[in-house]
Amino acid sequence: MKKYEYKFVEVPKKSGLRVRTGETFEACKKVIQAEAKEGWRLKQVVTPFLENTGAFVTYCYQIIFEREV
Repeated sequence: MKKYEYKFVEVPKKSGLRVRTGETFEACKKVIQAEAKEGWRLKQVVTPFLENTGAFVTYCYQIIFEREV
C-alpha cells in the first residue's frame, strides 16, 4: 500500500492600498513551483477564515502538498 506525507505552507493574503493586483497569486505560484522542484505535488489550496469577526475574512492561503514516502 502506498503511503504519503503532507506539507502545509501558509501564504499571507496581501491587502491594502499599496498591494499590486495579483501579488498574492504570484507569491502562491512561487511557492508551488519551488515545492514541485523538491518533489512535492500540489494537493489543494484552502482559504481559512477568521473566526468571531462577524464577517468571513480570508487572511491567508494554506497550500497543501503531498508526496509518496
